[in-house]
Amino acid sequence: MRNRNLQGFTLIELMITVAIVGILAAIAYPSYQNSVTKSRRAEGKSLLLDAAAREERYFAQYNAYTNTIPGPSGCAGSACGLNYAGNESANKYYILSAVATATTYTLTATAENTQATNDPSCATFTLDNLGTKASNTSVCAWP
Repeated sequence: MRNRNLQGFTLIELMITVAIVGILAAIAYPSYQNSVTKSRRAEGKSLLLDAAAREERYFAQYNAYTNTIPGPSGCAGSACGLNYAGNESANKYYILSAVATATTYTLTATAENTQATNDPSCATFTLDNLGTKASNTSVCAWP
């Protein structure tokens, strides 16, 4: 009797392995996408907290809040507003808007681009001068 020295995989073994990897990927990828979408929400919340701090600094200097988010180039003093370069978050997942009077403000971060598409249930976050935090649904509530 001859003893053959077999090496490698058979086609059936390879197909079974590919099928198992495919099933695992089909389960894991949506979970990964959900996790990425949730983590991007932190960018919008961080944008609001930074803008609130800038509003308070502005109030300390000029005794009023401001609606001006990006300062015009070459601005000085109160004309600079919150003095952002633009109204988008760092990775462009949220747009910042402000509604202010002399004594109150409400900041809103609205999802844009892929974040708006992938996370419509958490499209907006708001923060006001009293520290009240809100979102468009209770699913996205932030403490």
